[in-house]
Amino acid sequence: MQKNEKNPYNYQSFDEMLSSRIRLAALALLAGCDEAEFTYIRDVIQTTDGNLASHLRKLEGSGYVRYQKRFIDRKPATYYRITPQGRSALLAYSRRLTELLKNSNYQGGSSNETETDEK
Repeated sequence: MQKNEKNPYNYQSFDEMLSSRIRLAALALLAGCDEAEFTYIRDVIQTTDGNLASHLRKLEGSGYVRYQKRFIDRKPATYYRITPQGRSALLAYSRRLTELLKNSNYQGGSSNETETDEK
């Protein structure tokens, strides 16, 4: 492979910010709605408060999400929304993953496809 040739298997071409399952799930969830409250995100992606808070801070630091604190019935609530930069990053990650799988000739299906039947 030439040095300037695009390598579909180069792991460094993936956005490291989205390599976390929690960050990827949270960003994908936010891409499908206008905004979501912290506890809703936590419950849907099934993680803990501490894990989610840590990952949302990282996404915020990268400019992928923003938040707004509000009071609902005198109780504090934090709402998150994806930014245009976050939406672009998620789309690029999706395209990159699709490209990787296409190059591997991955067709999906059962994990038993490679096993031989020895009857």
